Amino acid sequence: MSNRITTDFQFNIGENKLKDFKAFVNKMIETTALNEPNTLVYEWHINASGNEGHLLETFTDSEAFLTHLDNVGHMFDELFTYATITRAKIYGATSDELKQSLDPLGVEYFEHFNGITR
Repeated sequence: MSNRITTDFQFNIGENKLKDFKAFVNKMIETTALNEPNTLVYEWHINASGNEGHLLETFTDSEAFLTHLDNVGHMFDELFTYATITRAKIYGATSDELKQSLDPLGVEYFEHFNGITR
């Protein structure tokens, strides 16, 4: 079984905030790309209407996710001026420390049951 952790954060993007949301997300991507080799996936997706976004992430383990939170956590307040989290799902074996960090975001946790990882 893998220690990888995968996320799906769903956001409601504020009215007339899409341009600012995209610009700010690009800063978060830049920070993540430069400082986090154990963040395997960090992808943002936006629907055609521009009012809903999803952040998909994969980390090697809880420690990598905690490192990510250390790097971008200070950016959340500004992010939340452009969009609000409407759903947060975490898949995989999360440490107690990681859960404690994520719980304020209203996260729903899913433990690995079965499957194939390549």
